[in-house]
Amino acid sequence: MRTDRLLQILFFHIHCSCNSAKMIKVILAVWTILMTKECRCANICWTQWFDRDDPSGVGDFETLQNLRQENPGKICDAPIAIQATTLSGTPASQTGQTFHNYDTTVGFACVNSENKQMCLDYQVRFQCPPSFCSVCWTQWFDRDDPSGVGDFETLQNLRQENPGKICDVPIAIQATTLSGTPASQTGQTFHNYDTTVGFACVNSENKQMCLDYQVRFQCPPSFCSVCWTQWFDRDDPSGVGDFETLQNLRQENPGKICDAPIAIQATTLSGTPASQTGQTFHNYDTTVGFACVNSENKQMCLDYQVRFQCPPSFCPA
Repeated sequence: MRTDRLLQILFFHIHCSCNSAKMIKVILAVWTILMTKECRCANICWTQWFDRDDPSGVGDFETLQNLRQENPGKICDAPIAIQATTLSGTPASQTGQTFHNYDTTVGFACVNSENKQMCLDYQVRFQCPPSFCSVCWTQWFDRDDPSGVGDFETLQNLRQENPGKICDVPIAIQATTLSGTPASQTGQTFHNYDTTVGFACVNSENKQMCLDYQVRFQCPPSFCSVCWTQWFDRDDPSGVGDFETLQNLRQENPGKICDAPIAIQATTLSGTPASQTGQTFHNYDTTVGFACVNSENKQMCLDYQVRFQCPPSFCPA
């Protein structure tokens, strides 16, 4: 039942009821439930809890500037709300302490000199809008190790080796060591660390050899809600070659491939990405599909399978 219709019915009962005070309490309770449901439907979300500082020294500083530097991509650009509690869970507003900052612009700061006693140890989190909540992170990628020149986790290489697994315009990048230490906390210098080039640590630019890093990228909702078709293997390389073209695949699999694929992925039947086989492809795109011609390669084409990435309108709910 629609919210407005339900309220109309309740107000009618107030008008007809001899115990209107009791009915008002009922309406307030129902209103609270309805509003809670409405808020949940808005798809806002909270970040994780952050505790980057302790009150020793000047105080406890959980500022947005520092938190964003240490946790790239984990906090939205314009938080809706901020919540601070002690590590034991007591709301900051109930501690009786004074806060130098407690807002969505600066973040949170408790200064010892502004309180009768040392600040407690606080943690904070931020409420973010739906545009942030519906983003997603890619898997972690670790394509290189620091032997040689350094550790290069660049978007160009990662996209070649992982077609369709990284959005065209990443929102954020996150890099950690393989043990999980954020790159920003290692003390090393990075040649690249951005959403345009990706990540690169060069040994010669550091006092010691680069650590072994892994990276992942944050992508917009338009990428997060896409889906992949099943794998198709309609041909084998005997004869002219291996032809996994969209025209043939659609004829043989009606309704199983979207009209305008976003991306295509091809691997050998054993799972090796096509880009790593060293073979040349006559076609490898979302318009024609995939084709490997024996005469265009030094050896017979391998046996390939393909799948296609499709937009949300095609994906099952």
